[in-house]
Amino acid sequence: MPRFRAFIALLGFCVLAFAAAAQEVEVSNVRFTTLRAPGGAPGNWFEAAVQLNVRPPSSAPGQMVGRVKVSILIGFEAPGAVGAERRLEHYRAEAECVALESGRADVRFYLPPELVKRDQIHGDPKYWGVELTVAGRAVPAARAAYASALATAEQRKNFQTRAGPAAAANDGILQAQYLTPFANEYPRATPSFVRREGR
Repeated sequence: MPRFRAFIALLGFCVLAFAAAAQEVEVSNVRFTTLRAPGGAPGNWFEAAVQLNVRPPSSAPGQMVGRVKVSILIGFEAPGAVGAERRLEHYRAEAECVALESGRADVRFYLPPELVKRDQIHGDPKYWGVELTVAGRAVPAARAAYASALATAEQRKNFQTRAGPAAAANDGILQAQYLTPFANEYPRATPSFVRREGR
């Protein structure tokens, strides 16, 4: 009986390992920085760069993963009114890649200089999370897809539940790369995006 239980445990571990290995795309890293726009425009933009690891299944057409949507939700501690406590400001955005080849892909989002200056944004946000879908199907989140302050599944779920509605007040402020002065930067590392503005 102990051998049977050990075998079942090993089988379960293998199934989980296979499922993890079978993910077509996952977040491997998220980096935050401030930088000047190309062309010498004044003010610093805030950049959130989501690094993806892409592994198309052998059956995928052209060995690519199609319709990968990257959704990011960020929570910054910002200064309050004079004499008031600091406040949390939330921003969200999404971008959908037409298709991604095997290997690394980077999807970038930006906050404009006015927000960086107003909210004194620098360094990493206190809270952030990235969610992925492939052709409309949600992809289980890797650990690298969330801030260290959101270590448990319950914390991540609470963050999405609370911060999602709060971010609605700032919709359109955090922008995908193709909507910003950085649209033509990183030409060798920027995927093509599904465009829906004006629809």
